[in-house]
Amino acid sequence: MTPAGPPKRTHVAFMSVPLHGHVNPMLGVAAELVRRGHRVTFATGAGFAPLIAETGATPVSYTSTFPSAGQPGGGWLPADDDGRRAALAFDRERAAALPQLTAAYADDRPDLVVYDTVTAYAPVLAARWGVPEVQFSPTHVFPRGSEERIGSPVRLAPETRPCLVALPRSLQIAADTVGGEHHFVGPVPWRRDADGDWTGPADRPVALISLGTTYNRAPGVFTACAEAFAGGGWHVVIATGAAVDPAALRTLPSDVEVHRWVPQVRVLERASVFVTAGGTGSVLEGLTHGVPLVVVPQGVEQFVTAARVDALGLGRMIRPPDVTARAVRAAVEDVTTSARVSAGLAAMRDEIAASGGARAAGDVIEAHLRGAPPRRQEGIVA
Repeated sequence: MTPAGPPKRTHVAFMSVPLHGHVNPMLGVAAELVRRGHRVTFATGAGFAPLIAETGATPVSYTSTFPSAGQPGGGWLPADDDGRRAALAFDRERAAALPQLTAAYADDRPDLVVYDTVTAYAPVLAARWGVPEVQFSPTHVFPRGSEERIGSPVRLAPETRPCLVALPRSLQIAADTVGGEHHFVGPVPWRRDADGDWTGPADRPVALISLGTTYNRAPGVFTACAEAFAGGGWHVVIATGAAVDPAALRTLPSDVEVHRWVPQVRVLERASVFVTAGGTGSVLEGLTHGVPLVVVPQGVEQFVTAARVDALGLGRMIRPPDVTARAVRAAVEDVTTSARVSAGLAAMRDEIAASGGARAAGDVIEAHLRGAPPRRQEGIVA
């Protein structure tokens, strides 16, 4: 009799559209499953391969239709329409990714798929393979139909169960309407070494200003913020993103450094205030580090998140028409001196820790892997 070999490791495939706000929140969960002994692959655009490799997962790269460092596309995802043009962009991504990933996984089908809520090709593949699915929401979950009111590019309510939500429950809009199939595990921090390092001055407080990587075509916000901090003893770090050339900003004071990209987590480790557009990933990274927020929303759910930040006393929201140097200066003064904000940030850090993070997410995934019946659909085509 031939002795039995070691048991086959469970293969979990993570899948996400190649956007930082969607890939980055999943990295810590992927690392947790690797730590637990699972074999993890992670399918997304090639530019994220170094970050994925850090987690111990195997990158499965495909050629994306989305902009990347080598293929810029400023303004590619509009924030000022009803979401239809953005939805078309996600449809194109689905059509491009499906045949590539069908081929990539042809001889290595996973036992379970974990996918970001806007990654439309992933549930199609899971259904073809007849394997269980776990959705991952990096932002609020919305009741069906509400995505039209906020201009979301896709329907955000999940069709599969369970759904991991990378929010503490108190940050979720209308949390009492969200069903029990949603697991609020909170953010899963992951210190991304591939992003690079940053060292700031030790003798001045640091202010980080960033509008994220998608809705960031607002050079006036950057200049207003630079003026707001001028002469206040701050060291200011501005990340413009791909859409705004740093050289296009007018002459800035010597205490302002401006880049297209900064290693955000590294800067937040030193920051005393964060001026952000309100992308959920950025907000959660700020809250995880206990940094008070000034939120200047630019599109879709950023307005929802900004309102929750304001309501919970974690910072202040300034709506786009009101972003002036005076308004930013007043908001920064408020959030950095307010006892209410300080207490709110401390309470939020406690809630984030209690949500469970990587441990809670890993438990949900393993439970579903053990007990979820396979779901197979025939006749699905790309």
